[in-house]
Amino acid sequence: MSAYLMHQRNRDNVVIVVMTVIALSALTAWLLSHGFMFDGASHRWAKVLGVLGAEEIRLENLSMLYPHLPLYALVPFYYLPGTSFGAAPYFVSVLFACGLIGVFLYHMRHLEVVAYKRLLIVFLLVSHPAFLWGATNGSQLAMSMLMFYLLYHACQNMIAEHDVHAYISLSIILAVFFFVDGSAVFLFVALLPMLAVIAPRRLLMASPISIYLILSVPFFFSVLAWAWLNWVFESEFFHFIQDPDSMFLGGYMEMFKYPWLVDFGGSFFEALIAAAGYTLVAYPIIIYFLFSTWDEGLRFRASFVLFVHPLLAIALATDQYYLSHPMEILVLINASILAEITFLDMARKRVYWSVISFLVVSLVGGWWIFMESADPNMNRWVNAFSSERVMVADEDGSLRLGRWLDENRRVTLLDERSGYKAMVARGDAEGLLLSFTSKFKIALHHEYPDIEQIVVPDPDSAVGKRDKISMRYPLLYREGMKGYKLVYNDNIWRVFRKI
Repeated sequence: MSAYLMHQRNRDNVVIVVMTVIALSALTAWLLSHGFMFDGASHRWAKVLGVLGAEEIRLENLSMLYPHLPLYALVPFYYLPGTSFGAAPYFVSVLFACGLIGVFLYHMRHLEVVAYKRLLIVFLLVSHPAFLWGATNGSQLAMSMLMFYLLYHACQNMIAEHDVHAYISLSIILAVFFFVDGSAVFLFVALLPMLAVIAPRRLLMASPISIYLILSVPFFFSVLAWAWLNWVFESEFFHFIQDPDSMFLGGYMEMFKYPWLVDFGGSFFEALIAAAGYTLVAYPIIIYFLFSTWDEGLRFRASFVLFVHPLLAIALATDQYYLSHPMEILVLINASILAEITFLDMARKRVYWSVISFLVVSLVGGWWIFMESADPNMNRWVNAFSSERVMVADEDGSLRLGRWLDENRRVTLLDERSGYKAMVARGDAEGLLLSFTSKFKIALHHEYPDIEQIVVPDPDSAVGKRDKISMRYPLLYREGMKGYKLVYNDNIWRVFRKI
């Protein structure tokens, strides 16, 4: 009988996951069709288009400036029809978010909770704006939520079972996390003081250094391996945190664009207090976890870590001007809440309905704080929910340039760091000579590059100031070049074609 019930729960869980995939995919399609575009998603997809569309695929072409696992997750979609124009990162986010729900339901299978109750929990969790934001904005956040769920689950097992396998699992998760999200460094540092809370007291007293060695060595190996790859390919160990275009720098190079960094950048304690306020408003269910486990010792320690660890990470990341908005780490609390629920006795009606009540309150508080503190990307995301179809924001004309390049296919010199949106709008990199290719570098060594078309932005624009072509030929945009004629002129972009 128990085997039959377990089989029935597994089947119900599959149905719930499929429903979640369909719902989030439909929502993502709606957002994209109503004008939403996230710069981070466009950056990564342009990188995949450029590397896989190049004459020779090499590891170094993917750049050492990005955590690579989110890029690898996009690679299979490059070969699928209908995904070339930029939708792939958003649906990959949906898949990882639904994978998180699937793992959560798998860990709940031993609890005697009927299907409709599990569906209600999933609905309330998925409807939280932070979860929806991470699942549909095309960033690495959905993958990060899945990693953080595994991390928090490993912490729970470490506290409850004191099993050496839990320590090893946690160390491996932290090591892999570094290749998923740049904030992994701050999450790792913030976890170090938490070890005194989650590790067994007897082991701490006997050999505290052993715990830190088990957890730290794999993570440091990941960081040192990445530094070594940077030295091999870029001749500089710390290239990935020194280059202005590095994703590992977060909002550091554009700190004045983000209200959060303007208000709290460089301040640890003020950021910590503000993050605590954000968390209590967006996730008051944490209060329930703390009070419900007050007398349970080990379980209370786990709930305490759930609350404090992300706050410390937010404060550290803000102090170093990395975090452009606290939601970049607060979104991970969705994953730890999922993990926490799997350890509750949800079969008891009082516990179940208490969790449901606090999830409803969290939903209301989450939407309020999200709307009140939204940055420009979040505002565009919220505006895309409107019923009227709108055009994708194209302030600098990059998307129009991309569509023109698609209609005028010639061998073209383009710096993808500044023209990544144009690449996404074009749909591929066939015939494009990009900055990491040898032909691009050879062309820029000549006074007059022997290339059919050259794309150049206004050198006085923010885009043009970091464009290699504009820097190499500063007079090209305004005065043209011998042997070339102007064939495209829109907004900040001009295209010159060989006569």
